[in-house]
Amino acid sequence: MITPIIETERLILREVQKEDVKEIFDCWMQDEDVSRYMWWKASDNIAEAQEFVEFELQQIENAKWKRWLILLKETKEIIGTCLVFYNDDDNENHWDISYNLGKKFWGKGYTTEAMKVAMKFAEKELGMKECITTYAKVNSKSANVLHKLGFKDEKEISYECSGGDMIVEGILCRYVV
Repeated sequence: MITPIIETERLILREVQKEDVKEIFDCWMQDEDVSRYMWWKASDNIAEAQEFVEFELQQIENAKWKRWLILLKETKEIIGTCLVFYNDDDNENHWDISYNLGKKFWGKGYTTEAMKVAMKFAEKELGMKECITTYAKVNSKSANVLHKLGFKDEKEISYECSGGDMIVEGILCRYVV
């Protein structure tokens, strides 16, 4: 199943394309504020953005990995990314989500708007019945997004971020369809 283009009132969600490398790099990949609580680590090497794009191009038809770039509908500018994926890296296999925006786009509701339609797609087309994810306790903005999406906090956990260089105190939360 190819990753579909999805539109909202203000956004276009589309698959990653090979010509997106520079815009992705400029928007978020080199920004430590964006990567602070993410698994990946910010880098000033554009080759890492190229590796990201190459990986994503290989995943476009993978029904267990749906990544969209988030674009402003009005300007077609890439502002971030959102992902729904089946996490089978640990003992508890489950659907998970991830998202990030370039810093200048924070606080405008774009993440919630994008993730709502991405999750609706996962429910209807991929059969997602529940989703488990984590956020850093100190990241109240991400907590707000998840709660607006219908996630409920379950328990405190620690998790690795910033390429495994940092352990943060987090909250595991669950969404049930």
